[in-house]
Amino acid sequence: MSLQPKLFAVVMLPLVRLFLNIWDGKAHISVCRSLLCLVEVDAAREVAVATLDGRAYFFISNLLKSMGLPFRSLTPYEPLDKNVKVVISTRKERAHIPFESVLCLEDLDSELAVAKILHMLKKPSGDDVYVIGIDPGVRIGISAFYLGEEVYKCVVYSPAKALSIVSKLLKGTPAKRKVVRVGDGNIDIALKLVKGILDEFGRQIQVEIVDEAGTTSLVKSKPNKRSVKDLRSARLIALRQGREVTSSILESYGK
Repeated sequence: MSLQPKLFAVVMLPLVRLFLNIWDGKAHISVCRSLLCLVEVDAAREVAVATLDGRAYFFISNLLKSMGLPFRSLTPYEPLDKNVKVVISTRKERAHIPFESVLCLEDLDSELAVAKILHMLKKPSGDDVYVIGIDPGVRIGISAFYLGEEVYKCVVYSPAKALSIVSKLLKGTPAKRKVVRVGDGNIDIALKLVKGILDEFGRQIQVEIVDEAGTTSLVKSKPNKRSVKDLRSARLIALRQGREVTSSILESYGK
């Protein structure tokens, strides 16, 4: 008879720890440590995928794997383990899940899916900041960070497309505070992006211009692929403090 994961974790975890303390012999200790690892990984699964829809399961499971998040696979009718913090399902099956923190696949836009999952999983209470870094140029790299994780990245080829994506990210993020950092490597495109963001959002968004000195040299030794370099530069810009855009800063650039 197989034990349910919850019962297995409750019963086996103390026993395995006990065996580690009292057993002699490297083989015994190795086996016990392996069992302990399996139990602790199972207990750490805070996300559950609850759906009978094959396509939905395929998409959700691949998304969670790309995030490095372990998860439990359930039907919408199965009871949830106490460790589960977030359930991902479909709108059609939502009514069968008696749990508050449920995300539906239909609400997980590709650009915002990771941020929404992290927000519900971590439930931030402090300085909840969503940061977008932009590397302007012929190719425009965009990288977004939330709760210490890169939650979105892309490379586009026009300021208009970049503004469209940034607008969607800023409108859809659950973060309380939003910061956009634009590199100064191509100042004409940078200022065009800054103006577009300020025209749409005004002072609701903190916009900064970041000195790009050193961001290119830091990626010179990396793979010689232009889009990869643009993304790495965008990441470095996102993580570097810039100067908040004011009228005087815009005047200093002659704009």
